Parts: sequence; structure tokens; C-alpha cells
Amino acid sequence: MEHLKRKHMCILDRDNMLLQNLEQESINEPGTSRGSQPQSTSSNLPVSYFTTSSNCNEPTGSTMATTESEPPLKRQKQLVLSNRFGAPSELQIKAFYEAIVRMIAEDLQPLSIVENEGFRNMVKLLDSRYQIPSRRALGRTIIPNIYSNVRNKVQTLLNDTSFIALTTDIWTSINTDSFITITAHFFPKGHSQLKTVVLCTKKLHHGHTGVYLAEIMTSELNSWGILDKITAIVTDSGANIKSAIRLMNIQHIPCTAHKLNLVVQQALYLSEDDSVGEESHELHDSGKIKLILKKCRVIVGFFKRSEVGNRILGEKQTQLGFTQLLKLKQDVRTRWNSTLIMLERLVKLKEPLTVTMISVKEAPSNLTPEEWVIIEDIVPLLRPFNSLTIELSAEQYPTISKVVPLLRGLQTSLNAKTPKTSLGSFIKSNLMLQVNRRFEGIEKQSLTPYFSRATLLDPRCKKAAFAVEENASDAEKNIILEIARSLTNNTLDAEREVPTEQIEEDSENLWNFLQNRVNNVQGQTTSTSSAISLMRQYLNMPYQNLNCNVAEWWLSHKSVLHPLSEIALKYTMIPATSVPSERIFSKTGQIMSARRNIRLPDNLDTLIFLHKNM
Repeated sequence: MEHLKRKHMCILDRDNMLLQNLEQESINEPGTSRGSQPQSTSSNLPVSYFTTSSNCNEPTGSTMATTESEPPLKRQKQLVLSNRFGAPSELQIKAFYEAIVRMIAEDLQPLSIVENEGFRNMVKLLDSRYQIPSRRALGRTIIPNIYSNVRNKVQTLLNDTSFIALTTDIWTSINTDSFITITAHFFPKGHSQLKTVVLCTKKLHHGHTGVYLAEIMTSELNSWGILDKITAIVTDSGANIKSAIRLMNIQHIPCTAHKLNLVVQQALYLSEDDSVGEESHELHDSGKIKLILKKCRVIVGFFKRSEVGNRILGEKQTQLGFTQLLKLKQDVRTRWNSTLIMLERLVKLKEPLTVTMISVKEAPSNLTPEEWVIIEDIVPLLRPFNSLTIELSAEQYPTISKVVPLLRGLQTSLNAKTPKTSLGSFIKSNLMLQVNRRFEGIEKQSLTPYFSRATLLDPRCKKAAFAVEENASDAEKNIILEIARSLTNNTLDAEREVPTEQIEEDSENLWNFLQNRVNNVQGQTTSTSSAISLMRQYLNMPYQNLNCNVAEWWLSHKSVLHPLSEIALKYTMIPATSVPSERIFSKTGQIMSARRNIRLPDNLDTLIFLHKNM
């Protein structure tokens, strides 16, 4: 149409006038339905715009003469073609279907959205040439085809990598259905960007015993053909999942975020019953903590339920000059750092909250000045745990090598805090005691060896991040043994490639003396000494900046530090937490809402897979 406007204005002018004449005749002629036909796009443009255009190549008189001589059928066909650009190709239709599936997967929409009238009207307005597929066609044909294509791409990535780390978790839905999900983490060949994919989200049909979970995971890993590539599996500290990983003969990595959450819960006595009698006159320190937190929850709960109280709280914030209206946050025991978030928000809204509670008759009793000071003591003590959890829960960059140095930083930060109250000092000592107890063996090779090895092979940390020099030396010895095994295997592989035929020595070859010398030197050099030399070479290199991309650094030094570079990437890719698999279940909860009508577990596994991997 734009082309016609620029190049053929006179033709459009002619068709416009003819169409107006035909419509006028149809209106005046009784018993005809032609007057109800819609006008073409060109009829909406003024005639003067066409006739005065400089792009017209024909005079107006000749145009009118041609109009009278041409048959109406040809002119009507030309009008139809000017509004239609032809049916979409198969490639365009395929891209359209893929866009619908991508929208459903990424936005976690139900399959029934394709049958909603609003969605259909919107697509029809954008381009009426496309035929929207039905929900049945989408679920039985289109989504399975796209799923197969995406799975093949993921399979190609997994085939091209040598080492893979896993995270897994078990979740129970509101329908009391249990599911297990497995995520894979690896460096694609030649890439420094850590890749995360979902392997499966399966429904569990039997009890969550270690044997059953081991069978489920082994079957899934065999279907992908990666069981022999698994370096470690990161999970929480559940006895059943740890037993399953032991049966699979794979290294288990405890989730650091779960441990940090348990440290805070036990330090604040959140894991016990928080019902404390207010009439008690001899409350010990743990009882005082429970009582303060209980009062905080009661206050937040009141403002969550009371429309009057919440409205007045907003008005008081406006009167006090708050640029952004804030709401109170309720803590949830199963949500990490939610107690810190609740206390921080209470401290921010202390002034308007106090004024509001005086104004509202039904409001609960406010915190005393002493209790406010205690809360202000607790908040700085909990902030480092929140920062550490966020830092270690990332998926885009390596995290396991950060655990040891950041734990040392956490302990240093807690030591530097100076609470104003005796209860704040009690909480501080309790936090430090819990951190030392739960992470005491984080550097030891006999308990969790992969943390210390990854730290030593981080060019930003090396031995400087260790609290005990002996632990760093033990990690170095184990890595040297691993390098030596790798060098020995490479030598054996090279010897197998050499032809077995004996080559007759030429007595006149003047290079024989040099070859004999080289053979003697190589015979004296063992794989262990080469491994020690390679490790020493790495440790003597300068420390890297904290913003250094660890994987990129090892890839750039691959030719110099081989095979140490491969060993380093094997440990570096392991996640420090099982958060990636838990994030999958937060998406699962959104899919399994009341407005969704999908078959489970088939479509659930497919949608979660596409949501993460497309």
C-alpha cells in the first residue's frame, strides 16, 4: 500500500472514485447488499491528496478516460490485492506457533490462553492471516515438536562438555503431589559463561526413600547419557537425598544457603515453638528474643488485615515526607532472611508506625523503647547473612570457590559488630557459635574436599583465603595427585597410538645420541614431578583482581597449565547452593494455580523444561 501511494497515486485515485460510484449506486438500488461492503484502505484518503501528488505519471484526464473503458471485475480484483499481501508461508506459521509456545513457557501461561476470546481478537487485529491453534493441537502436536527440538539442542551441549554438576530438590504441591527436579550446570566447550539447564521435573509415585530417589535420578541421567560425567550433586541436608547420592557413588555437596539459614534460625530460636507466656518474670535471653519477634509478627499481621490501619499508616508516611509509601513485611519461617526483611521494614517505619498505633484503637501494643533498641542491634548482625546468601545463590557465575573466603569475611564482619544491648551481644555470640559449628570442616579434605580445592584453584584466592595453612597444603596435595593421574592417562593414550612395529635403527643416523639422551631424561621425569612443577607454576602466578572471570582466566591459560586448567574448571562449575532447583519449584507453584487446566505431570515437565531452556 505504501508502494502504491508513492508510485501509483493516479491508479489509487481512479479506483477510489470508481469504488465511491459503485457504493453510491448500491445504496440507491433497492434490494442489493453491495452497499454494506467495507471500503478499501485507499478510500479513507482524500482525493486531493492523490491528484496533487508529484509521483503521478499520468494526467488526470487520461486517468478518467481509462477508468471508463476498463471492466469493473479487473478493478475490483486490484482493490482486493492492494489490501492483501498473500497467505503466510510455512516458515512464518512455524515461527508464529513457536512464539505462542515461548510466550506460554516464559510467562507461565495456561495452554487454554489460545482459546480465550481476548487473545484471539488481539491476534486477529495484529494479523488476521494467522490461524490460532487449538489447545489440543498445541498440547499434542506443537509443544511436543518444539520440546523435541529444544531437547536435542540441550543434548548437544551436554555431549560437548566433559564435566557436569547437578542440583536437585523435592517439592510438595498444594495437592500433596511430590515432584523432584534436576538442574545441570556446566561450561559449554570453549565458553566461559556458566550454563544452567533443567533436565527434568518428575512426579514421585512412591515413598521418598534413598533407594527410590537413586533409581529416579539414575534413570534420568542415563536417558541423557551423562551419568559418567557427573562431578557432584548439590542438595540440602535431607537424610534420604544424601543416602540416594551415596548409592549413586557421586560426591555430595551440602547446600551452603541451607546451612546459613539454619545458623540464623537456631541463633534466633526460630526453629522451636515461639509461644512464650508474657506473665513470666524470669525470661532468659532466648525467651526474650522469642517474645520480641512474636510482638513484631502480631504488629505486622494487624496491618496486613486492617484496612483502616494500613490506610492511616500510608497517610502518616505522606505527612512525614516519605517519597515512597512502604508496607510492612511478614516473615515466613521457610523463606530465607525473611526475619531480617521484617525487622528492617519495622525500623524504617518506626516513626509513622508509632503514630498510627496511637491513633488506631484496635492496634496491638507497640514495642517498648528497649525492644526497639534490641531490634536495631539485631538488624546489622543479620545483614551479612543476607548478603552472603545472595552472593552464593547466583547461577551466571561460579560460586563454590567463594564459600571459604566469604565465610572468613562473615566471621570478620560479626567480630567487628558492637551491639548496644546485652541481648544483642548474646545474639552475636550465638551467631558466631553456630557459624563455627556448622562450617568447621569446610576446608578439610576428609569432609567436604571440593570447597577447598575450588578455592585453591581460584586465581583470586589460592592459599590466601584459607584460615588454616595445613588445610591449603592438603588441598594442594590432592590436586597434585589428580594432575599426576591425568598426565599418566594421557601418556598411556599416546603410547597406544604409537605403531607396535619396531623400527630398525640406522647405525649411520647422527641424531641417535640426542634421542638416547632425551629418552633418559624423560625416563627420570615422573608424572608426579611434572604435576608438582605445574602446581608450583600456577601458585607463583600473581593473584587476580576480585572482578576476574575465573573460567575465562583458566581458558586463556589452558595451553600453559594443561591439564590443571581442566581440573580447575571441573571444580569451579559446581554451584555453592541448591537454589537453582528450588527456583524451578517457585515456577512450578505458579503453573499449578487454580486458573490453569493442564495435565500433570506430562505438561508440567514440558513447560518447566521449555521455560528454563528455550
